[in-house]
Amino acid sequence: MKIYFCDVKEAYCLLFNNYIIRSAFQAIVDVDGHIIGYEALARICLRDSGLVVRPDVFFSILKSNDESRDLLFLINRLHLCSYRSSKFFKKHHKIFLNLTPDFFELLSDSPRIIVEVNKMLKEFDIPLSNVVAEVTESSAVCEDKLARGVKLISEYGYILALDDYGDEASDFERYKLCHPEIVKISRDFFLSHKASGSYIIFKTLIDAFKGYGSKVLVEGIELQDDYKVLLSLGVDYFQGFFFHKPECVSPCVLVKGAVA
Repeated sequence: MKIYFCDVKEAYCLLFNNYIIRSAFQAIVDVDGHIIGYEALARICLRDSGLVVRPDVFFSILKSNDESRDLLFLINRLHLCSYRSSKFFKKHHKIFLNLTPDFFELLSDSPRIIVEVNKMLKEFDIPLSNVVAEVTESSAVCEDKLARGVKLISEYGYILALDDYGDEASDFERYKLCHPEIVKISRDFFLSHKASGSYIIFKTLIDAFKGYGSKVLVEGIELQDDYKVLLSLGVDYFQGFFFHKPECVSPCVLVKGAVA
């Protein structure tokens, strides 16, 4: 596995077996439409054919082992390298990074991992207070270790977010376990309430999160009408195609010089 600068694409890429992985970024906005940061996303294709591989398919076939953990660490390094070299980077913007429960469990067993992460952020001149660590929705092997890992990363000053609330293991029990500063409600969860014709339960949940001190973000917004409804319900942050489609670093905006 290696991060390298691809002259053809003029972007940083990660080679893994027969895959090429690049970074894309999607804006997250506040109630006034101002960008507060970007979520880093992986874009994957096959090396031999260029065929695009859906990220959910790619990550679902990865086994939970040392190699997959190393890969996920390198993907986030790729994201930081690409972000720091792009038009998206601003000193006041947040970068949202997806971290699996497996990462937090490992952190619980090996706390010095956080030291390596801090060194990486310093290398790219990104303040850790601008890094949002998203706990992804997959199941944890050990909830106690997940809780300890989450607590440790919060104590170092990272912002904690719960990703895709309403999907898989991202539920209210995990919310109580993680005490995140931001809750990212999934598109499917929002649409299920929209289809029901009533937002009473959805509004109650938003109020509960805010009562506990969390900001609420809804993902996957594609329609202006949905945006208006969510504004009226008290949502704090928004993400989706209505605002910005995920965008790879393009040749015209890449700032060369970052070190992979």
